[in-house]
Amino acid sequence: NDGAGAVQVDEGQVTYFGPLTGGTVALRELESLTLDGSMFPAHWRLVERGQPPLMIPVNAAGADMLFDAFATLPGLRTEHMLSSLKTKPDQAVVILQRGPLRPEGTLLH
Repeated sequence: NDGAGAVQVDEGQVTYFGPLTGGTVALRELESLTLDGSMFPAHWRLVERGQPPLMIPVNAAGADMLFDAFATLPGLRTEHMLSSLKTKPDQAVVILQRGPLRPEGTLLH
């Protein structure tokens, strides 16, 4: 992989160290996973509530570890993810979408 930055997956956390951006997303808090083919190279867009989207180039060092991490997500269709990667879409493809884990404004007792 000769993309910019590096990916680390550790105990349900995905961290991206990029030359310009970076961040960490907890997989259990993930609300959406998108493969954005409108960017070059394509980027994974990981969205966690209340955080800016984490953008990871598909060719970043260590990005191959993301497949195993994403495969653990409830409701993820692995075949859909792999076929989307193979076809190299020229737009954003939603791989996984979950509703908010807790509705906005909900109080926990």
